[in-house]
Amino acid sequence: VGPSLGEDSIRASMIALISGFVLVVIFMIAYYNVAGIIAVVALLVNIVLIVAVMALFGATLTLPGMAGIVLTVGMAVDANIIINERIREALRGGNSITKSIELGYANASRAIFDSNITTLLVAILLYAYGTGAVQGFAITLSLGIIASILTAIVGTHGIYQAILPKIANSKALWLWFGVSNATRDSQKLGLSK
Repeated sequence: VGPSLGEDSIRASMIALISGFVLVVIFMIAYYNVAGIIAVVALLVNIVLIVAVMALFGATLTLPGMAGIVLTVGMAVDANIIINERIREALRGGNSITKSIELGYANASRAIFDSNITTLLVAILLYAYGTGAVQGFAITLSLGIIASILTAIVGTHGIYQAILPKIANSKALWLWFGVSNATRDSQKLGLSK
């Protein structure tokens, strides 16, 4: 691969990474409102953690490494979507905001840990049996999985705990979680399925 072709590939990968990230940010904020903003903050911290650890070890960001980061963005968003949907389910079930957040994290954590641990095992096997570029992808993916667990479960839960008094005082569930108060109240009374 010549230097110009390699440079074009890196530029195309960066465009894909940035455009994918921007689309994810738009979707999360439009669909989940403030909860989406919290998820985006966790996603940014996730990417910063990956790059920081790579810089700490002096690793070079290659095309397979960029692919690992793109995949990590998807997995981190998936974890936040699972958490937000479990919180929404609990709110629709008539639980208090505090209980809904705790139930959301308790119910989502199992699925998130299961999927991330199996992916981490695959990344370890890729590193063990792969060469060069495959090992770079495996390392970036492994770092991303660990950062994703930290940011999605520990980080966002901490943010919710910090702003819980403000959420609890607000009656605007739509603003915080993108769920309608009318839907929640009708389900609480057994008026809808």
